[in-house]
Amino acid sequence: MRKLSEKSLGNVALHYLRKHSASRKGLVQLLERKIKRQGDVPLSEAKVIIDQVVARMVQAGYLDDARMAESKTASLHRQGKSSRVIELKLREKGIDPALARKSAITTPEVEFESAGMLVKRKRLGVDPERKQKDFAVLMRAGFSSDVARRALQAAAEASPVGELIQFPGGAQAFDEGDGEECRVLPFPIQASDREKPDRGLEAAAGLVEKKRLGLDPSRKQRDLAVLIRAGFNYDVAKLALLR
Repeated sequence: MRKLSEKSLGNVALHYLRKHSASRKGLVQLLERKIKRQGDVPLSEAKVIIDQVVARMVQAGYLDDARMAESKTASLHRQGKSSRVIELKLREKGIDPALARKSAITTPEVEFESAGMLVKRKRLGVDPERKQKDFAVLMRAGFSSDVARRALQAAAEASPVGELIQFPGGAQAFDEGDGEECRVLPFPIQASDREKPDRGLEAAAGLVEKKRLGLDPSRKQRDLAVLIRAGFNYDVAKLALLR
């Protein structure tokens, strides 16, 4: 950009907006940085041209803070972000605080779904021993205590770790971690299940040997959780501990 003009600065803005989304404030900051790096024109003199370019981008539909906030909010919810974090991120993007607050407001159901996504992504709620730590992760992520508890409870109920695994010697008891009396459930393992090939089984068995898992009967559920957190699916982890 050899000579500053509305046209040349507009081309810079257009080139950027065709590839990236931006708020009005974000585009202003981008153009100001461009002018400062060039150093040919004082920023105070360029502000009028910047305002003209931004107004033209808004009129052409390239800039729409409300649309950007809505799109960014939906994307962040899918990533498992809480409404509190979303509001902060929108403000970081240059969205007006009032609009950021309004856009981040959501329903309890959506907030719960977002917490569930974070629980799934970080593999929370699998190990009963990490219950308080997992709860703290959700609280730091901006979720309310009620949403955090519900999300972890849902993960615990859906987790195969809460099921009983039968190791050699018959059915075993397990504690669900809620203070209730342990139950004993028979869980027959078919010979065909043991013989079923799985390319991840050898790797899981190697981890079992390395960490000396499956040796202590009182730690069977915890050992299973170790394998699941390491990325092995439930069936592979179960069979690796049986070997």
